[in-house]
Amino acid sequence: MELFLTIAITHFVALLTPGVDFFLILKTIMQNKINAAKLVCVGIACGNATILLSIYISLFLLGKIGTDILHYMKYIGAIYLAYLAFQCFYATRLKNISKDYLDQSETYPIRGKYWKNLLIGLSSSLLNPKNIMFYSTLVILIYPKYNLIQNLFVSVWMVAVVLFWNLGIVKLLSLNSYIIWLQRYIKYLYYLSGFCFSAFAIILILS
Repeated sequence: MELFLTIAITHFVALLTPGVDFFLILKTIMQNKINAAKLVCVGIACGNATILLSIYISLFLLGKIGTDILHYMKYIGAIYLAYLAFQCFYATRLKNISKDYLDQSETYPIRGKYWKNLLIGLSSSLLNPKNIMFYSTLVILIYPKYNLIQNLFVSVWMVAVVLFWNLGIVKLLSLNSYIIWLQRYIKYLYYLSGFCFSAFAIILILS
C-alpha cells in the first residue's frame, strides 16, 4: 500500500507540472475545436499505454529495459518539439479566435481529422523520452513486488489518470470565461507555447 501511495503521489505531481502534453492541448484548443483537443487527450493516453506495454514486454523478454532506443528517441522527439514550436510561432499571425471556432456543438470531426488528432496526441507521448524514463522508473519499482493483476491495475490506473486529467484541462479551458481570456491573450499564449516547446527540445538534446 505504501508503495502504491508513493507511485500515486509521484505520478500526480508529474501531472501538476506543465509539460509538452499541456501545451499541446492548449495549442490544439487555440487552433481547432474543443473536440479535437479531446481526441488529442485520447491519443496521449494511448501513447502512455503503449509505452507501459513496451516496458513490460522488454522486462519479460529481456529481463531489462533497453536504453539504446532513448538515444535515438531523444533527437526524434527534439525535432518533433521544434516542429510544434514552429507551428506556434507561425500561428501568432492569427489576430483572434471566435467562440464559433471553439464551439462544442460539433459532435464528431470528419474521419481524416479524427485520426489526425489521435495521432498528434499519440506521437507527442511516444516521442517524449521523458515519458519512457518516468514510466520505466515506476515499473521497475512495482514489477518485482506486485503480481500480474496488480501490475495491470497500476498501469491501467496511471493511464486513466492521465486521460481524465487532460480531459479536465480541456473542460476547464472550454469554459466561456477562459475562451474570452484566450481571445484576449491568444498571441501571447502562442509565443509562450512556442518558447516552451523550444525549451523542451533544447533540454532533450542537452540531457
